[in-house]
Amino acid sequence: MKIVILVILLVCTLGQQPEFLQQVASNSFGRQILQTIQLELTQENAARQIYTMLNKLFYDLRDEDARSSKANGERQAQCADQFSLINSIQEKAVVAKADYERQIPGKQEELANKLNQVEQKNAEIQRNDQLQLNYSEQRRKEHQLYEQKRDELIGLINGLKQAQQIIRQLQTPHPGGALVQLKDHHEQLVKNYAQNSEFKSITSLLMELCSDAKIHSDNDNVQVIVDIINDLIESIYDVQKREMYAEDWAEKFFQQDLIRLQKENVRLSGQIADDQAAAEFAQQRLEDLQQQALLQQIIYDNKEVERKSFEVACKEDNNAAEQARVARNEQIQIVLQLLELFENNFNDTTRAALMEIVV
Repeated sequence: MKIVILVILLVCTLGQQPEFLQQVASNSFGRQILQTIQLELTQENAARQIYTMLNKLFYDLRDEDARSSKANGERQAQCADQFSLINSIQEKAVVAKADYERQIPGKQEELANKLNQVEQKNAEIQRNDQLQLNYSEQRRKEHQLYEQKRDELIGLINGLKQAQQIIRQLQTPHPGGALVQLKDHHEQLVKNYAQNSEFKSITSLLMELCSDAKIHSDNDNVQVIVDIINDLIESIYDVQKREMYAEDWAEKFFQQDLIRLQKENVRLSGQIADDQAAAEFAQQRLEDLQQQALLQQIIYDNKEVERKSFEVACKEDNNAAEQARVARNEQIQIVLQLLELFENNFNDTTRAALMEIVV
């Protein structure tokens, strides 16, 4: 249909051949064709040869236009496919990034929990260590008091036994200085061994009774006092045994407390090692998630750059193809006009006009 309309227009315009040929000559492709025609017109049977040449050129241009349009269509289809692929990759990157970012808060909380557990258990170990120091210091003081009381009780027993020997001298016909010695011994015994003892009062009373002239003058009374001292010594021995028993149990409980705290620290240390390993794993996983999220963003950004580059290239390629198509259509129109000229309107006037046109 377009060709028919073009032919009708050509028929209307070919009456003005000089103007038509000037228009053809104004086109670089037209000038080349006119130059070729002018050379061919110098040969015999030129019109038929020129027509054949123009006809072949017409089909060549038409075929070239079809090939070019097909190639451009394929290239634009490739561009569309590439854009679709880029969109798909970007969509996957967006989804993947959102998934990684969704996991990050939970992993951060897990890491914080593990680190908090490590801190709490380290604090428990420090408290247990301090308890061990406190228990050790308390046990040291208790043992020191025990040794002090033990020494006092031993000294008191020895002092009472020595007092018995002095008292027995009072029962002899010649007591000599036993009474003076007993008074001195009484003072030293109370001062050195019974000062802080629950036996202070009775010890002091016994010593005073022995120093009383009415008492030590009667051997029976003195013997009673000696017997009381024996009972007192036995009582002190009983107290000493109870103190030893209490000391043994105190040491046993102390050692049990130490062992319990040490075992607890061992257990806590094992848990701390596990928590630290879990924290390191959570930290590594968190970093992996953050890096993966960043990587997906980089993939998205790179594809966006690639998209823009393809958009420019595809647009430029399509523009170039369109410009080439427009130029070929102009060439085809020129060839069709010349074909019409040589097929229906070629005569001596036309020949003269063709030879006279300046190209």
